[in-house]
Formats: sequence, C-alpha cells, structure tokens
Amino acid sequence: MPAQFNTAVITGAGAGLGRALCLQLAAPGARLLLADIDRARCEESAQLAERAGGQATAQVVDVSDAAQVERLAEAAERVLGRIDLVVNNAGVAVGGAIGRIPLEDWRWIVNINLWGVIHGCHAFAPRLVRQGGGAILNVASLAGIACAPQMSAYNVTKAGVIALSETLCAELADEHVRVTVLCPAFFKTNLMETMRTSDPEIRALAAAAFANSTMTADEVAAVALRAVARGRLYCLPMREGRIVWRLKRLMPERFARLVANRRLQRMAEQRNA
Repeated sequence: MPAQFNTAVITGAGAGLGRALCLQLAAPGARLLLADIDRARCEESAQLAERAGGQATAQVVDVSDAAQVERLAEAAERVLGRIDLVVNNAGVAVGGAIGRIPLEDWRWIVNINLWGVIHGCHAFAPRLVRQGGGAILNVASLAGIACAPQMSAYNVTKAGVIALSETLCAELADEHVRVTVLCPAFFKTNLMETMRTSDPEIRALAAAAFANSTMTADEVAAVALRAVARGRLYCLPMREGRIVWRLKRLMPERFARLVANRRLQRMAEQRNA
C-alpha cells in the first residue's frame, strides 16, 4: 500500500474492483471506510481487510442518493479523521442501442455511474481542501473514450466521469488535492451480475470480453493506486487501452470511422454465419 494512504473511503467496496482496492490498501495501520448498497458483501470486504491487518468499517450507501453520500462523508470525518483517499468506484452497466434502451435504464445508470461520482466529489472535495490535501480516484472506463456502439448509456456515464475528473483536477491544482481517473478496458469483475440489457447478443459479447481480459481486478487496483500516488490524472492500465486513447486523441475522425466500420463488419459476419 502506498504509504500516504493510511485512511481511505471506497464506494462499491463489496466486490470486484472495490474489494480489490480495499485489500490493496488493507495494510497494518490502515483504516478504511467501505460503502456498498449490498450490506453482506460490504461487511465481508471489511472482514477480509481486517484479516489483512487493517481496520475497516462497513456502511450501506446508495451513491445515487446525495444525502446518503453526505452521511458517508460525515462518517468518514468521525471514523477516520483525516481522509487520505476517496475512491468513487460504485458502478453498473447497461447495453443496447440508442432508442431501444428503456429510459428507466438510462436514469438508473446515470444516477449511479455519473451522479454517484458527482455526489462523491461534491461531498468529499471540499473536505479534502479544508484538511489541506488528499486524493480522489474516480473509476471511469475505456468505454468513456472508445464509445463503442450498443453501449451508449454506459459510454455516456463514463465519459462524464472523465470530464468531471479533468475539471476537478484543474480546480484543485492549488489545493494539494490530487485527482486520478481510472479508465480500464475489460477485466474480471462482477459487473455482469447487474448489467441490464434485453439483447442476449450484447450480454454474450460482454461476457466473452470479461472472460478474455488480460488483467485481474487486483492488478488493475495496484496500477490505479500507483497512479494516484504519483499524481497522475489519467490511468489506463491496459496496453490496448492506451493505444485506443492515443489514436482517438491524434486522429479523432479516423477513429470514429474505424469504430463504425468495425460494427458494420461484425454485422456482416453475423449475417453470413
């Protein structure tokens, strides 16, 4: 665990990347406040952290509710005192084409993936400024950069998290508060458990991408924490993600055509199968 992260708050800590971050930080002397909408999983993460030598408190939080996130921030001040690191990690997935995704699913994912991070930054950033410094890790995705077809709702929320993080980094540059946005490609996590889609093909493609991922949640967590410790704004743990990021930045129009052409090629393969 990076030495400067003696205390941390992690949302979505009950499984996947949230739990991996929790265990990466759970060194002797560490004090963690873990939040998740699933009480049993959150308490299990707290128990695992304590077995690893840290101290952990579990709290049930729905990040889409600003009042609950504010109470989490208040609890962090009571339980931890100084807050070294805030991780806005809680997230869900929705798949489908624009016009076919139910608006209810749009609202669901925006409330969690985007508003959840907004609520976290709104509640914690002023506290970090008041205490004289700290760090924020916002979990986005390569999806917020690549914007692949059939994942519009997910793409929009993750692109919003990237924009929010970039803005926050600039606003807090003179306040000794570091901001890092994590943009991983697919890796093994529990996101499929709650994914909403009416298209079995999208679910199958997503499941295959997760199964064939090149990094584990533990590896992504370790890379992310190193990036925060080094004060990096962007963290793209996978090589393929860094290639996509650079290609889009250098040749955005060509990148958009490549994405569209890849979709047309996939549709042709399906028709000929």
